[in-house]
Amino acid sequence: MDTINTIEALAEALDNAKKSERAKIVSRLDLSPDAFEEYATWSDEGYTRNCVARTDDYELLLLCWDKEAETPIHGHGGQDCWVYQIDGTVEEIRVKADENGDLKETHRMSLSEGKISYMHDRMGFHKIRNPFNQRAMTLHIYAKPIDACRVFDPKNKEFEIKEMEYDTFVDAV
Repeated sequence: MDTINTIEALAEALDNAKKSERAKIVSRLDLSPDAFEEYATWSDEGYTRNCVARTDDYELLLLCWDKEAETPIHGHGGQDCWVYQIDGTVEEIRVKADENGDLKETHRMSLSEGKISYMHDRMGFHKIRNPFNQRAMTLHIYAKPIDACRVFDPKNKEFEIKEMEYDTFVDAV
């Protein structure tokens, strides 16, 4: 199978794929940071969520991570989520609730350039962070767009439903 090295080629492959073929498509990715230059926005206060493409069947989000940025612990609204590491390194931390309802870490891994992670709500929850002193970029591929998901509020020690927002939005690829 040919590698996918442009956003347009990824969108075309996803447009023509069955849901069961998406994991194979993601495994063919070989995307450079240059492919995302026009979509990248940065914030000194964390990370940005930049919508690169959105259809009824999938969503492509470019997350641009400043130094030491991290997401809260969250779910994915029942959707498949692949994270493709474009530039730099981030860390993924997965958690599940134990019998008392307390969140316990179940897995931790570093994602370096070209690495892929998969997450689904049935696996628990996760957070992604950039603990390093350099910026990073990740591409998040969702089986369907996620307009809201469960996000853990550490003050109340419970999950809340949070509406998702974009820092930038591109209508079409």
